[in-house]
Amino acid sequence: MRKWKQISAFCLAAALTVSGPAATVWAGSPEFARTPEEWAKLRDNVMEYDELAGLIREYNVTVQKNQLDINDKKKDDRITSDQNAQYYRDAASDYRNMITGDDPVSDASGAASANSAEAMADNNVEDLQVYQLTYEQEEANLVATAQSSMIAYFQQRYELESAKNSLEFAEAAYQSALVRQSAGMAIQADVLGALESVQSTQTSIDKLTSSVEETRQKLCVMLGWKYNDSPDILEIPAVNMERIASMNPDTDKDSALGNSYTLKINKRKLENAVGDITKQTLNRTITSNEQNIGSDLTKRYRAVLQAKAAYDQAGAEFALESKNMDTAQRKYDLGTLSKLDYLKQKNAYDTKNFAIKTAELALFQAVQNYDNAVNGLASAGGL
Repeated sequence: MRKWKQISAFCLAAALTVSGPAATVWAGSPEFARTPEEWAKLRDNVMEYDELAGLIREYNVTVQKNQLDINDKKKDDRITSDQNAQYYRDAASDYRNMITGDDPVSDASGAASANSAEAMADNNVEDLQVYQLTYEQEEANLVATAQSSMIAYFQQRYELESAKNSLEFAEAAYQSALVRQSAGMAIQADVLGALESVQSTQTSIDKLTSSVEETRQKLCVMLGWKYNDSPDILEIPAVNMERIASMNPDTDKDSALGNSYTLKINKRKLENAVGDITKQTLNRTITSNEQNIGSDLTKRYRAVLQAKAAYDQAGAEFALESKNMDTAQRKYDLGTLSKLDYLKQKNAYDTKNFAIKTAELALFQAVQNYDNAVNGLASAGGL
């Protein structure tokens, strides 16, 4: 289970005994960075969608590694772009001082190294702010990945439950085929077809079972648990329909541009740029980024509308199947509907029930994708 105690003596002294996951990684922030209530929620053995960002921040290994790296860079005496550029220019000067005219091969190598160092000085655009923004972008992408993985986990679980229900009907149909064959009312091909349906459904169950477990393990490792831990994974929240109604890619574009990590990074690089070619390249890239962000936001909005239409359609189909199920139940209770026909209708009902749940998750994912774009992760093209 997940480690939560801090390495520092202060945190060790302040640590409380909690009923939750045992430790596997240290939290990324000091104890005073969050309230006791906030730490308690992150440290329990429960995985909640709304806590994913906090779990990534505190327990994801990549985020922790990046934080250590940025802390080291803050101590580096060559952390500004000007200092980095001067470092390369000094290196170029050293290479040129090594050119003596006595050895053509060595002199050519020195000249090439000097030219390369000078080019790196002219093109240098990295500084602490660029590094920090790059790591923040990576963290935000990790949160988005965790969100998608948790949504996929429940989609796969619904598909698995649906397949198990289908297996119940397929097995009943197979047994019915055997009985009818014995009575001369079915041929061998009917029996084999029913058996094939059982085997095919069982194969789907096996694959889905594996997929569910793989996704669960991926989530556990990303969020600080061991892969074989068993945290309680809570259901995804309901879709906020009011949020969908308030979406407008035209008015949300300004926020998407202002929050874009890619744009922030490239604009900072432009501020640091010295060479004209580098400046021209970055200006073109920024213009392209802005166009791509607007296009991506519109694309994601359309995906939300399509997912909403699919969800509404799934709801209508489920409502119809619910009526059919009520009718079948009454007939079955009266003895006017066979057990096999009843199971067939029940399987159709269960399939539509899981379909609407899956459609809601797909809609939730589409909304999250749109919000992630507004909050800085819109696709902007290359850096």
